[in-house]
Amino acid sequence: MKTYALTYWFTWAFLVIAAALTGVASLKGAFFGGLFASGLSALLTRTYVRAGARYAPLLGATAGTLWVVLMFFRLRWFGQPDDFLSAQWTLGTDISVHAAGFAGAGLLVALRERHDFGRALGGGLLLAAAMTAVPYGVIAWIDHRVAGPLEVVLLVHADVRPDEGPVRRVGAVRAELTPGEAAFLKERMLVVDGPGGTEVLDEAGRRYWPLWRRRLVYPGNPGGPVRTLVVLLPPDLAADTWELPVHQEPTGVALAVLGPAKGVRFSGGPVSQAVRLELSLAVKAREGVPTYQYLQAEVFRRSPVGDLYAPVQAKGLAPAFPTTAVDDEPAKATDPVKGRPVRPKFGEAPAAK
Repeated sequence: MKTYALTYWFTWAFLVIAAALTGVASLKGAFFGGLFASGLSALLTRTYVRAGARYAPLLGATAGTLWVVLMFFRLRWFGQPDDFLSAQWTLGTDISVHAAGFAGAGLLVALRERHDFGRALGGGLLLAAAMTAVPYGVIAWIDHRVAGPLEVVLLVHADVRPDEGPVRRVGAVRAELTPGEAAFLKERMLVVDGPGGTEVLDEAGRRYWPLWRRRLVYPGNPGGPVRTLVVLLPPDLAADTWELPVHQEPTGVALAVLGPAKGVRFSGGPVSQAVRLELSLAVKAREGVPTYQYLQAEVFRRSPVGDLYAPVQAKGLAPAFPTTAVDDEPAKATDPVKGRPVRPKFGEAPAAK
């Protein structure tokens, strides 16, 4: 019974500590989840003893991996969607931690039959720590290169007077270009300071302003290096979906100019083979009449061994000022006070003559 208890408490303590250090689960989740996982490890105590120090770690690692896979499918079939997404994001580290804990317990029990307790405990801890640190280091490196945040800055055209800027919605967060982004764009386009803030001019002389910026964060690496993708949306584009490449470097800045028929003009350096952004432009209509356009963004990430990351989504991105919107109320042809023609606001349909 003492040996069973030793296997159980070693596995449970290691799972809790490793989960807390790697962030694979909350401390509460690791505490209660480890209670059940350690029970399976304790049931294998006799098997560890019979297998000996050579094969006990292998049996333990296999059992720990199978336990994580079973819990993963349990969440997929019976769990909540948010819990399943979290399990997807942490699957690799979860397998590493459980396989290490089970293998360390197996080696501890096997060595205890032939050596003193101190040597057996040291061997089990050393094996479990190595089996956690090495895979976790590889996973952390992949996360650093692939799964860092992606910041999307959208530039749109506004048909306003040369001495005016776009009128932003009440309460809207004002999007701005950082000095680094402005310097990057100056190498490719004309960037000036105008009445509406920093504005970008394309080769046709059309003026663009930042409509919004959104940081799309992979929950497993919220504080990592940030890629930046500046997206230029020309006017008169129909509803469509574009697959946009991003910079290969985790801190790189790139520019993507959208075009018709899913066309994209990309500049900014080497393209990442693991990360791409899918941007969808849709039209929301009321009673068959187009009212305004809105965007949806989704980031897809691949690791060297396949799709291990759930896509990060942002739907219905709210603009800071009207884009190609048509006001719900018909535009008035004349100013009711001054009795003179009114210049249509940006995004309004021209008044009928």
